[in-house]
Amino acid sequence: MNFKVKQALQKAYAMCDEMEKSGLWTGKGKTAREAFRSELFEYLLNLSFYDSKITVAESEFIKEFLEYDFSVSRLREYAVANRIYGPAFSSKIPSCFKRFVQADNTSATDNASEILQLYREIGNEFISCDSRQESEYYAVQAYCDRLEKYKNSRLADSAKSAFSSFAQSAGSPAPKAEQPQQAEQQAREEKEETKEESLEELLRQLNRLIGLENVKSDVKSLVNLVKIRKIRKERGMESPDMSLHMVFSGNPGTGKTTIARLLAKIYKAMGLLSKGHLTETDRAGLVGGYVGQTALKVADVVKKAIGGVLFIDEAYSLTVGRGENDYGFEAVDTLLKYMEDNRDELIVIVAGYPKPMEEFLNSNPGLKSRFNKFLYFDDYSPRELVDILKLNASNSGLSLSRRAEKFVSKFFTARCENRPENYANARDARNFLEKALVNQANRLAVLDQITDQQLCTLEKEDFDTIIL
Repeated sequence: MNFKVKQALQKAYAMCDEMEKSGLWTGKGKTAREAFRSELFEYLLNLSFYDSKITVAESEFIKEFLEYDFSVSRLREYAVANRIYGPAFSSKIPSCFKRFVQADNTSATDNASEILQLYREIGNEFISCDSRQESEYYAVQAYCDRLEKYKNSRLADSAKSAFSSFAQSAGSPAPKAEQPQQAEQQAREEKEETKEESLEELLRQLNRLIGLENVKSDVKSLVNLVKIRKIRKERGMESPDMSLHMVFSGNPGTGKTTIARLLAKIYKAMGLLSKGHLTETDRAGLVGGYVGQTALKVADVVKKAIGGVLFIDEAYSLTVGRGENDYGFEAVDTLLKYMEDNRDELIVIVAGYPKPMEEFLNSNPGLKSRFNKFLYFDDYSPRELVDILKLNASNSGLSLSRRAEKFVSKFFTARCENRPENYANARDARNFLEKALVNQANRLAVLDQITDQQLCTLEKEDFDTIIL
């Protein structure tokens, strides 16, 4: 065990804790320490791909230093499923490293340099745990050089801003090429992560979705209805009250969550919502196990959703097949009250299978009056499922050979002919692709030489043994 690396790790974790205490950490759902450890894990996993194989020694190293107890096959599956390989991953700057650089520029510390040194040391130790390859060595250098370049560029920006402030206070003109100040810089980076799109761009995204023709048409009609209502209101004309709460019905994997997320952004772009975010929940997120807990859980979920869309998946589970004493009914009653009290700042979309959703709406008189817009999501056709799989592959820099595409087409044709009642649709296509990626990794890992073409191409044999 390299105690120097261990000590550096512990110091880095302490820095993460301090960053969180100071309020500079803005991670969602993870502590700074957890996020940093996860980013180191993915960094090491990415390095393991540079010699085209993951070894037991590398697995043991990750377990010893980062306490992730994964087998070699599980590491490979994780890397493939999360795309922890190739230039697309290597070019990203870890979020924690960005925050350390920002903290340094704010408080005149140099913690980012110590984090960078840890990346170098743990990377070199990792590639030496079995037999260090030249490709792995250069991968460590290139990755760390990229982090250093990022750090130095942000330091230069900070220095220029400081000089500009000094020059102005001394009565000197500011430099013409003045850089944004640190606060503006951080705001710019955060804005890039949550970039707001125009209504036109969002509608283009809607049109680019595969299939869903009826849903697309319904959404466009809804947008037009909102536009005209807004124009009438601006001109001082009377306009009837309009409920935007909706029911999405259809089988799993038909795009319900995707459309809900787009609608939230569309309504934000149209000025109907202040935030335009999507909050997802289900029965477990709304229903408590004892008297009084349900109201608190509903209140907490609604608070998070204010300004956006609350998406309740399998909403029928709140009421269908349950007795009068079940707390699901209390959740519905409480939710209806919040919908009334926050009618201008909250849109609720309930989703699930068609028949159970009918029973859900009939379980409470207030539901039907508030949910009067219905979008039905058809199952995807075999051709659409092939297109979805190819699109997901393309997003990962992969393509299918002709033989592979022909096999996949036959597979989904047969699959849809015997499709079960609650068929998983696009999830089926995603699972099929992910299993093929694992098969491709197993096929290529045993080769002495691997070409770029082989890395980027899925073959028929990567698909023809898969069982879903």
